[in-house]
Amino acid sequence: MSPLDHTVDPQFARVSVIVPNFNKEKTLRACLAAIYAQTRPAAEVIVVDDASTDRSRQIAAEFPCTLLAFPVNRGVSAARNAGAARAGGDLLFFVDSDIALAPDALAGAVAELRAHPGCGVVQGIYDLTPLFADGPVESYKTLFEHFWRRRDVGVTAITMFALTAVPRHVFELVGGFDERLRDAEDVEFGTRLPASYEIRTSDRMLGRHDDVDRLGPYLSEHFRRARTYAGAVVAARWTPRPATPSVESADRRAPHRIDLGSVVGLLGSAVTVTGLPLAAWSPWLLLVPLAGLSAFLGADRALLGFALRQRGPGFLLFATAMRFLTHLTEFVGLALGLGRALLRRPRPGRVAPLAPESTR
Repeated sequence: MSPLDHTVDPQFARVSVIVPNFNKEKTLRACLAAIYAQTRPAAEVIVVDDASTDRSRQIAAEFPCTLLAFPVNRGVSAARNAGAARAGGDLLFFVDSDIALAPDALAGAVAELRAHPGCGVVQGIYDLTPLFADGPVESYKTLFEHFWRRRDVGVTAITMFALTAVPRHVFELVGGFDERLRDAEDVEFGTRLPASYEIRTSDRMLGRHDDVDRLGPYLSEHFRRARTYAGAVVAARWTPRPATPSVESADRRAPHRIDLGSVVGLLGSAVTVTGLPLAAWSPWLLLVPLAGLSAFLGADRALLGFALRQRGPGFLLFATAMRFLTHLTEFVGLALGLGRALLRRPRPGRVAPLAPESTR
């Protein structure tokens, strides 16, 4: 198949499942058990352990999978690249080790790609129920992820690789993941996908996710991802990309689409907090934070309405507070990330993966 032939092979006789893992002994067994319970069996399952210090490797040894073991931690981008390099299938299915797939997820991926031959990436959605219920923070995060992904079912502009299938030749054409990135690497991957390929989200690929369950780690995760996203995706809109082998300039994907609703929510939450001290000068200036709060609530009304319908008024108040804190955290991360990117202007590219140790 020519690198510029954007009709995806509809057969997919061999599906390789690639599982990057780092210290996920809590969920890895459930993840692998779900893979081996698929209605369409995988041709191979490759677990790439990124120098875990827990019992992850012993758990992987309980299953007939191939285990690639990194001697030092190198990040999820390197783990996915190493798994793809080892895989022999014509379809690469990436699933994180904290996700248990629904039994028909692999079959759904193949069916989706066969139904849409121009699709280069198809990604699934999270179930509304977490893999392990660990408290209100996780409950909010799972609800938000489910809502956001289901809203984008169909053709979309953003790639997310928690449970995602990519034809091998498409993955190789893009060049894999940028191994310098440990956050937002999946979104950055999509910015290099030729424009003639569709990115689709499908509810035929479902998985239960064990998400972060404490406020501190939750906010830290969003801060890191926002800071990396600012440099790897947003700032990249202003930096011309060099030619990519086998991709014609006319087939470059348009700059990453900015979600106007998210921007309004971010700015609204920031204005609410920074505008509060103005009330000390004049009560009339209290209108500034109130306007910011109104903008925040208006931007997130669909999500908050979903939270109310699913979990009731008590959870709605909690979800509103969580969403507000999330926006503030992301605003700070984006601001710092953009400032750093403008000062450093990092060059695009990908670090070639090192060969991992291999065990069976």
